[in-house]
Amino acid sequence: MMKRRHFLLACCLFPGLRQAAWGQRRPTTVPTLGRANSAQRAFARLLQLEDQRYYHEEELLDFLGSANARVRRRACLALGRIGDPQAYRLLLERLYDDGNARVRAMAAFALGELETTEPLEDLRRTLLREVEDLPVRARCAEALGKIVAANAKTLDADTAQSMLAAVLASLPKPTDDVPANGEREALAALCLTAAMRMRQAASAPTLIKLLASPNASIRFHAANALARLSDLPEAGRTLAGAQEKLLTHFREEGEVVIRVALARALGALGSAEATDSLLQGLVSDVAAIRIAVIRALANARSPEQAAPALLARLKDNLGRYAEVPAAERPTWAGLLETLTLAETLGRLKVLAAQPLLETLRTLPTGRVGANPEVEVALARLGADAFFGADLEKPALPPTDDWRAQASYFAGLAALPPDDARRGQVVERFLAQADLDPRARTALLAAVPKTPERATFWAAELRYPDVMARAAAATALAALPVTDAGRAALIAALQAARDDAQNDAKLAIVNALADDPSAEAQAALEAALRDADWLVRKQAGDLLRRRLPPAPDADGRLAQLAELRRRVGICRVNRVEAFYSRLVRQPARHPRAIVTTTKGDLTLELFSEDAPLTVENFLALAERGFFDGLTFHRVVPNFVAQGGDPRGDGDGGPGYQIRCEINERPFLRGSVGMALSGKDTGGSQWFICHLPQPHLDGGYTCFGQAIEGLDVLDRLARQDLILEIRLA
Repeated sequence: MMKRRHFLLACCLFPGLRQAAWGQRRPTTVPTLGRANSAQRAFARLLQLEDQRYYHEEELLDFLGSANARVRRRACLALGRIGDPQAYRLLLERLYDDGNARVRAMAAFALGELETTEPLEDLRRTLLREVEDLPVRARCAEALGKIVAANAKTLDADTAQSMLAAVLASLPKPTDDVPANGEREALAALCLTAAMRMRQAASAPTLIKLLASPNASIRFHAANALARLSDLPEAGRTLAGAQEKLLTHFREEGEVVIRVALARALGALGSAEATDSLLQGLVSDVAAIRIAVIRALANARSPEQAAPALLARLKDNLGRYAEVPAAERPTWAGLLETLTLAETLGRLKVLAAQPLLETLRTLPTGRVGANPEVEVALARLGADAFFGADLEKPALPPTDDWRAQASYFAGLAALPPDDARRGQVVERFLAQADLDPRARTALLAAVPKTPERATFWAAELRYPDVMARAAAATALAALPVTDAGRAALIAALQAARDDAQNDAKLAIVNALADDPSAEAQAALEAALRDADWLVRKQAGDLLRRRLPPAPDADGRLAQLAELRRRVGICRVNRVEAFYSRLVRQPARHPRAIVTTTKGDLTLELFSEDAPLTVENFLALAERGFFDGLTFHRVVPNFVAQGGDPRGDGDGGPGYQIRCEINERPFLRGSVGMALSGKDTGGSQWFICHLPQPHLDGGYTCFGQAIEGLDVLDRLARQDLILEIRLA
């Protein structure tokens, strides 16, 4: 159980807090910036501190004490992005004492970014203060959702329930006429997203009631939260009890994004009534609704009820596919729905789908492995469907196409682990010396993560490809700790010291996290000296959990300060003039045109919210980095993602940039940086097909597609980025 420090402890650390009554704010008395330090210079320095992840407390305190509210607000954001847990003390003082509501709101936002539990009670009380400005309360709700979600495994149930209760109490009544695009709407949206993140079934009754709200945004966020909680058993029972209401809302709702979310919630029911209602949506004129319905039908409790319509739709799509010109078939937009149908038929184990899936399996190349969705669907029908009728000559992918091999291996991994033919094919490809490293990494997903294969995984740590080594470390982390496994991990960490890509080092450090041995401790200590800041940071986070008890709060602060010193800052090869240029550049919203094989997308870029990210994106575009790369990942109703020179989702430009989390929500057309963890962005970016509230405040939103959304809807996997240029 995690100990929680609340307002009383904050008062001990900052005696001035005790003097500020809930309805009053004492004047700011901390030092102010001198005239020589203009707001522009302050913004540049704060950007530099962010980029370096440098928690320079004395300097940050000066910025927090500026007479300029914009500087104080920007300093709060910097503290959240830098991410040092001890910054909560400084942010709480701004939350309580600052006379500017925008500064207080940003302090709350930044506290959510820290994800430390100490400010939970302070945030809860501020959220419930009706005299507080609505934007401040909204950001408090958002912060509560992030912190509870980040600490779900260690936070005690009473505290988690108390935080949810505060969030639910801050929502409007279902009959309230909440004005669109106003502060009350924003508060409701962030409260509903917080409830979604907290993942407690107790929120389901409130969410169901809010589906009747006259405000479309509230209905959407309630439906979205309900859909994402529907897998919780108790929430599922609540949904079942409200089935008639849900069916009515799904039939009568006029907003596409709300119907999409409701389809997911209905799918969780799996009942005959829900299935029948969803099947009616299968003939919708709106592709997003059809996609949502097809996915939801995968949970039908009676596959025979859903199968005929799904099979008919797949057969019809294959007929339309045959009419597409050969050159356009690999990236035919209708393929997205067709592959979603294949996935659902596989999940339902509809054996009658096998002939259609076999046809789809080799389209458009005529060879096995064209699409991973089809390979997985066939595997779910059974080994005979996947390997084919000829036991002597199983269906295999081509030897000269790593993408087809990777797709095939995804199906292989979906077969039962004890299937003999699966094991034989896995060993056959593992023995292939010239197998493309990208295909081998996909193949490793089909290798059992069992103690019996520990020797294999230890040996895989010596494989040249960085992602294969990362997969091996992740596999060993899932196995019981052994002396041999530990020795292999430590040796691999030392050997990876000069890797250009840090995925293997990070995976190895994580694999040592739960090993209590002195050897593992020493390896983590050694990782604090790694040249890569992310590796040092990860090692520092793990070592923080191992710190011995401190005699008092001051002793604990001293321990953390020493660990912070050893982790150090992220050293970047940039001078002050670089940051000054970014904050002074005249074009705050430059535009970029992304030319694809389907047409042009015009992006408006948010230089003010994410200057380093926008600078990186434009610099890569200017040197032609993106030219000829694919959209390697397209998930309908979610995102289209590109920018990977490796082509399998694991590549980048050879460096990482820091996240610039901001208050912009992910809407339809929003552009964000793809990550494999905090501060791991580089060149991969995505565009949202639909609003994605669960991404808000977790990924850097750095742009918006303002033209070409029809092009976005037509993008398919392997469509090309031909060029990105500044408009």
